[in-house]
Amino acid sequence: MIKKDRNGLWKIKNYCELGILLVVIGIGIRIFMLIYYYITHLDPGLSWGDIMINYHTTDSMFTGEWIWDVTKLEYPPLTLYFLIFFKIISFGVFEVFVFYAFILELLISLSFYFILKKFDIKNRLFVLGTFLVNPFLFLNNVFSPINCGYHITDSFFYIFLLISLYYYPKDDKTLFYLFSGLTMSVKWFTLPAAAYFFFKFLFNKNWREVKKVFIYIGIPIIIFLITPIFYLPNYLDLYIGWLSSTEEAALFNPPLILKLLLFGAVFVSYMIFRIKKADLLEITFFSIIVMFSVLFWRRTYVRYLTPLILYGHLTTKESVFTINIDFKIARVHFQTGNHLLTYILSVLGCFASIAIILFLWM
Repeated sequence: MIKKDRNGLWKIKNYCELGILLVVIGIGIRIFMLIYYYITHLDPGLSWGDIMINYHTTDSMFTGEWIWDVTKLEYPPLTLYFLIFFKIISFGVFEVFVFYAFILELLISLSFYFILKKFDIKNRLFVLGTFLVNPFLFLNNVFSPINCGYHITDSFFYIFLLISLYYYPKDDKTLFYLFSGLTMSVKWFTLPAAAYFFFKFLFNKNWREVKKVFIYIGIPIIIFLITPIFYLPNYLDLYIGWLSSTEEAALFNPPLILKLLLFGAVFVSYMIFRIKKADLLEITFFSIIVMFSVLFWRRTYVRYLTPLILYGHLTTKESVFTINIDFKIARVHFQTGNHLLTYILSVLGCFASIAIILFLWM
């Protein structure tokens, strides 16, 4: 699969074979982790982590308390509806709920292949393999040495994000807008993109796209994020809590005005210096960084940036930079394209995540 060429440089000979190997490894380590979680949690004293919290997230809805707070109702309503659905079809068996979290993450990861195909990415089976074994993705979506690494609510977000990306290459962006709106309604990670899309087309006087954005992104947001104000008890507490409070998993809790100023500075800077030249794909993923500027005050989780891995693989810069070193005993040719750069940054993201964990909890 890897051999020297005529110039003495090491190159991948067969991307397909190596890609299949990486895909098998990626699936294998996920199955191993599921078995590991089931076996280790035969000890009833061991915490299941977020997946157990998600299993009980909607409990206060049925007791009539409607507690919009951490470990309670801390997600937008559409996410809560999905949690209720998967809890119902778990038939009261928590381990079944865990299996759903596993299978959702696995199927979502594998379905990235169809997005790569839609974007006409070369060597896409190999790219899918590197995606499946990406350490930052694995650390944030699957792995945990002490409890359980699944985040089923993030899977709901990825479902709609990937569907929106599937329709992105089409000239008619109607379905891209619709599923982008649903993505924003499940979790707020890409919510600033709604404003960015609107102003981008407004500045360009593209009234047709302005209308589409207003309708197809606006309707899901109105239905799932705004109208619940009128029928869900204490619903506004959800937003007040995320903006004003903090948790142990936060490095610092500044005054609300400072949080909003940072968010505004990042939002407006991109609006002024980049919005006209940026395409909708870039805007979608940059909006995650914009939201990160406010969400990380509540929880300093680098995993909020995990979806950026998708963007790293969907861009088409085959050579970001190249290094040539010619020694007497060896010749090194190092070419970094978007896929390798994504992997390198993912490794750095792992180090950042681990450093924050150690700083907060040790």
